[in-house]
Order: sequence, then structure tokens, then C-alpha cells
Amino acid sequence: MPSVSIPLQKQPLKNWSPAQTIVAKPVAKCDRPGWIPSQLKSNWDTYPYAYQTEEEMMPQGGLHGLLSAYICELLRSYLKEQNFMLLQDPFLLYRDKQQIKQRIAPDLLLMPFRFPPPLSYDMDVEQVPPPCVIEITSPDSHQKDLDDNKILYMSLGISTYLVIDAINPKGELRPQIELQGWRLINGNTMKIIADRESCLVLPEMGLKVSAEGQKLFFIDRVTGNRLFNSTELKKALQSEVQRAEIAEQRADIEAQRADIEAKRANLAEQREAKARQAAEAEIARLKALLG
Repeated sequence: MPSVSIPLQKQPLKNWSPAQTIVAKPVAKCDRPGWIPSQLKSNWDTYPYAYQTEEEMMPQGGLHGLLSAYICELLRSYLKEQNFMLLQDPFLLYRDKQQIKQRIAPDLLLMPFRFPPPLSYDMDVEQVPPPCVIEITSPDSHQKDLDDNKILYMSLGISTYLVIDAINPKGELRPQIELQGWRLINGNTMKIIADRESCLVLPEMGLKVSAEGQKLFFIDRVTGNRLFNSTELKKALQSEVQRAEIAEQRADIEAQRADIEAKRANLAEQREAKARQAAEAEIARLKALLG
């Protein structure tokens, strides 16, 4: 598989357009979604959340859910300024090669901002694939996320696919979170190569992402500033306040020291002047005695 290093100029989100894909011969669309149980011959429910399998209905709790929620909170304000948003655990509705409507639930899906947010992203309605999807691996989905889902997402024309490999087979956080990403460029799937700062570039978001140990960092590509969630921002502000208070206290101490030194210097001058006057008086007295 060819690889590519993504250049660092920022591409504004509002100018985003779907990646180039190979145009296939048109196939008649099938009105029966692929998630309808085969035993149902009529009167089926086309609602995307109907007939969910046990795997699809399983809630993403624990570390997986915490990581997903953390990323959503971390990026919410930044993406809203770009008129974008992340959907958490939505159904992505698409049509397969036979034009049968199918569904898959990525952990995070990037789309233009909308309120209220939709329950699912229907490519029949949106007309374009989402610009980016993110999967957080779990023990059961690890290989699927790295192989099958990569092939599917790229075939749908999704520009960027990011995999956050954070949870080991025991359901514990890995000592070192691993990041892997792929970009669709001119219809070809290319792996994203980390830059000099060991970051993967996410052009559709205007961000870079890196992992140090068990911590994830998202960085604005233009400003170089790291994004914080509310708790981290509060701690950072508290640290800044504490640093400012300490700096102010040090400045006060230095001012007090300077004042003490000035007083000492003034006292020394006064003592020296008195000693000089006494010496001069003594010299005058002795001269008077000597006539």
C-alpha cells in the first residue's frame, strides 16, 4: 500500500468537498434495507434503528465510551467555530454495490453543524460521504476496525479514517495509545505518515493528533495550540492564576528587598556623614589646641 505525508497547510472546512471516487455503472436502488431480517417478507420497518443485532445494541460504555465522550467534548467548540460537529455512535447509512441500503455505526462521524443533530447520517439524503470518521478499537473490533472497516469507509469516499487503538484485549487502557490513519487521494487509499512531532494530520478538521502514553492531544495546525476540555482548561487556568500569584508574591518580595537595601544604604550614608562630621570637629579642636 502506498503511503503519503500530508502537507501542513490548512484547508478551511467550509471549502471541504468529498474525495474523488471511482464512478461505477448505475445499479437500480433496492428499497428493502439490508438490515431487515430475511424472514420478513412484507410490512418491514425501514427505521435505521430497527432490528438491531446484539452487537449493534451493545452500549459503548467503560473506557471506550469515556474516550469517545472525551474527544467529543474536546473538539466541540473548535469544530462549531468551523460550522462542523461530531456525531457519537451514529448509524452511517449507505448503499452497497448492489444498491441495497446498509448501516454501520462508527464511533465518531464528522459532519456539517446542525441542530438538533441527526440520529444517523444518510448518504441518500446528504448526497456526499462524511469527510472523516473515527473508530476507537475494542477487544472485539480491533482487527475489523483496522481491516474491514478501513476498506468500507474508503470505498464510500470518506476522505479521512482515523483509528485510535487504545484498549487492549483485557479491556484495559494500553500503556501507549497507537494511532493509525488513512486518506483517500484520487481514489487511492494511502496511509497517513506521522510528521516530525509524531502527529497525524487531519486536514478536514484543521487539526493534528498525537498520543503520548495514555494521553491524546489534538492541536490546531495553524496556531499550534493544544485543545483542552472544560476540566483541563479549568486546571490550566488555575495553574496560570497560581503562577501569576506566585510571580506577584516574588515581585513584592523583591520590592521589599530593594526597599530594605535602600534603607540600609541610606543608613550607611548617614553614619558615614556623622563620622565625617565628628572627625572634622575633632581635627578642628586639635588645631585650636595647637594654636
